[in-house]
Amino acid sequence: MKNLSKISTMKNLFFATFCIFSFSSKAQNPPTFIADSLQYILDHALPTNFQKSGAVMGIIVPGQWTWFGASGNAIAGVTAGQAETTALPNNQFRVGSITKTMLATCILKLEQNGLLSINDPISMYLRSTLVNDTIASSGTVLIRHLLNHTSGIGNSGDNTACQTDVLTNPTAFKSLEEAIYCGASLGETFEPGFAWAYSNTNYSILAMILENITGMSYEEYLQQTIISPLGLQNTLIPTSSQIQNAHIGCYWNIGSWIDLTIINPSIYKGWADVVSTTEDLMHFYQALTNLEIINATELAVMHTIDAASYDYGMGLDFYTISGFDYIGHYGEVANTSGLFRASISSSLAPNGYYIAYNFNTQGVDMQNKIDVPILQLLNNSALSVSENSKESLNQILFYPNPVKEELHLIFDNKYQDVSIKWIDFTGKIVLHENYLQLPNLMDMTSKKLEKGCYLLEIENGNSKYMQKLILE
Repeated sequence: MKNLSKISTMKNLFFATFCIFSFSSKAQNPPTFIADSLQYILDHALPTNFQKSGAVMGIIVPGQWTWFGASGNAIAGVTAGQAETTALPNNQFRVGSITKTMLATCILKLEQNGLLSINDPISMYLRSTLVNDTIASSGTVLIRHLLNHTSGIGNSGDNTACQTDVLTNPTAFKSLEEAIYCGASLGETFEPGFAWAYSNTNYSILAMILENITGMSYEEYLQQTIISPLGLQNTLIPTSSQIQNAHIGCYWNIGSWIDLTIINPSIYKGWADVVSTTEDLMHFYQALTNLEIINATELAVMHTIDAASYDYGMGLDFYTISGFDYIGHYGEVANTSGLFRASISSSLAPNGYYIAYNFNTQGVDMQNKIDVPILQLLNNSALSVSENSKESLNQILFYPNPVKEELHLIFDNKYQDVSIKWIDFTGKIVLHENYLQLPNLMDMTSKKLEKGCYLLEIENGNSKYMQKLILE
C-alpha cells in the first residue's frame, strides 16, 4: 500500500507525542481537548494563497463520539449572484472523485445481483462502434480495468481542448459520449491490464454500462441503491448548475483564480457529480464497510488490488500512515475533498475512525495538513513516549493537567539555564523560552497558545525532561 510520502512532499514525518485521555464509550462528543485540537488542525489547514478559503470536516469514531467543524468561508463572494458566506459544518459540497467510490459500489451491486461480472469485457454492454472506433484499445478491456484504472484509456481531464471548453462554458450540458471521446481521443496509454493510470474516462464508461444494463439513468440507480436506502437526505446529483442549499464553493488557481462553483453536473457525470455533506459521506462509508449495501464477497472484491493497479482497488485507494491502513478516496473538482477510514485502535478510537472533509480550493496539501496530524492525534499506541527519560532531569511535578490559567511546577533542585519548548500535535515548536532558573509557576494566559495537546520539553544542559500537557 502507498505510503503518503510517495505522493506528497513529506519525506520525514515527525511522529509527535500526544495526550491520551480516557472517557466513557457512551460519549457523543470527544473530550474537549480533542475537539479543540481538531478545530486547530482545520483552522491551520486553510490555504493562505486564497483570501477567502474555507473548509468543513467531520469525524466519526464508531460507538464512541462524533465531531463536526468548519472554518473560514464557504462562498468567497466572487461569483455573480452569490454573496460571501461563512462555512458551516452541514454545508453541502461537490465531493469530486469520491463519486467513483459510489459508482464502483453500484457496479459491484450489479455483480452481486448477477447482472454482470467485473471480468466481463466492456464490449458485452456497449455498442461496437464505441468500443472499436472511439475507445479502440489494443486489447480486451474488462470492467475491472475501468474500476481500478488499468484500462489504458486516456483521461478526459488531460484533454486540453475539452478542458478549455469546460472553463469557457461551465454551464453547458455534456453527454457521456462526449466525455468518453475526450479521453479516448488522446489515444491508448498502455495495453489493458498492463499498468495503472488514473482516468476519469473509466468511470464515464462505467456510468454508460450501468445505464445500458439497468435501463435506468445512472442518477436513478445511485438514488435507488445508495441514497434512498441509507436516508442520505443531503446527498444528491444536482439537476441544475447551481447547488440550491447552503454549500461550499469551488475555486481553482490556474495562473489566476477561477470560480467553478456554478457548473453543469453533466460535466462530471459518473466520476465527480455527487453533492453531499461530511456526515452523509461518512454514513455511506460506514454502511459500505458494515455490509449494508453490498455483501462481504463484493466488498472483498472492492478491496482487491491487482498486480498492475498500484494500490488502487475497485473505486478505493489504499494508503498507509505510520504503518496503519488509510483507505478511501480523494476528490478534486476546483475544490479538495477526502473520505477515509483509518484502521487504528487506540483509547480515543478503539475501532478506528471515519473522516470526511472539503476545502473550497483545489490543491490543498491534504496529507500534511489533515490526514497525518489527525491520525497522530487520535492514535495513542504508536505515539507514546515515556513521561520522562531515565537520564533526564530529576522528577518534576506538573499540576493541574489539564491546565487553564496557571501551570505549577514542583521540583527538588535549582535548575538554571533552562530551555522550555512547547511542541504541538504536528511536531511544530510553537513556543521556545529560555530561563535563567526554572520557574515554579507559569502564567498560561500570557503565552497565547491554542487549546489542545502539547509536549512540554525542558532541557538543562545535556539533560531533558518531557511532559504531556493539555491546555483548556
